[in-house]
Amino acid sequence: MTGKERIECALRKEQPDCVPTFEWFIDEAVGEALTGSTDPVDIVDSLDIDGINIRADYTKEFTSDDTYTDEWGATRKLTGDCIAAVLQSPVEDITNHGAYTFPDPAASHRFETLEKAAVRFDGKRALILNLRDGFSDMRDMLGYEDALVQFMVEPEHFTDLLNRAVDHNLKLARIAKERFGTNIVATTDDVANANGLLFRPEQYMELVGPTFERVVQGYKDMGYFVIKHCDGDISAVVDFWVEAGIDCLDPIDPGADMRLDETRAKYGDSLCLKGNIDCKGALCDGTAKEVAEEVRDAILQAGKSAYILSSSNTIHRGVKPENYRAMLEALRENG
Repeated sequence: MTGKERIECALRKEQPDCVPTFEWFIDEAVGEALTGSTDPVDIVDSLDIDGINIRADYTKEFTSDDTYTDEWGATRKLTGDCIAAVLQSPVEDITNHGAYTFPDPAASHRFETLEKAAVRFDGKRALILNLRDGFSDMRDMLGYEDALVQFMVEPEHFTDLLNRAVDHNLKLARIAKERFGTNIVATTDDVANANGLLFRPEQYMELVGPTFERVVQGYKDMGYFVIKHCDGDISAVVDFWVEAGIDCLDPIDPGADMRLDETRAKYGDSLCLKGNIDCKGALCDGTAKEVAEEVRDAILQAGKSAYILSSSNTIHRGVKPENYRAMLEALRENG
């Protein structure tokens, strides 16, 4: 099987010839140490990873070496982490959000990285289109704190802007489908931490739930598999997400006491699982042997059907390059 076929097989809740793998993000320094390149496409190709996660491309206008304003109008600061910190958000008054213009989904540069990967991999590796299911766009447009406040004090305006964000993501998905034939969407909107949801579950179901159902169904209607990522304790909403139509859940966060074996026992092979090698544990400060043991345990817990092995979030800068290599080698030996 090709990497693309393996991931699609797992998402169909079947068993491929080998458990597949891909990451949301591989830090440049880790990738360069292992492959000699900082290019994400080169890194995935050199390490023979089954798929690549690709976001739409948005322009950046730098005002200093580490500060820029992106195409959404957000001012960000590079911190060395995979996500730049937001210093100023573009929507200052949610009651006037109608004056805000979203970036053009059909801009000529919007899918340059996706096109590069499509040409390079020629159908042999899965192209995972990383979009949103709404809340992360709200966080970026309003600011994290203000998004949570407006969720409570301006629910009607919050819902209206959230629907606009969903519409934007659906447009992006349709364009990518038409141009490149993409068939996997991953939404990486975090709505929880280790203690549970960022909102009361009933609030989530009332204000966010309907748009989540709409965006997932929109992706499915276009012919996409849908992978849902969210860190934290998501036990209050997993049943709802499954009913909404997601195909895969990531990462079954060990930092929130979520467990692969318990999730597999509850959902069986009706849900593909992704994860769950702890990127704050052995990948950072353990030995290659400890990483290999964790890989074997994960495969035993999740099984070889309907499973994609990966870190519990990303291969960030704190991960030892040799430990990530050990993870991939252990997967190929045991998967």
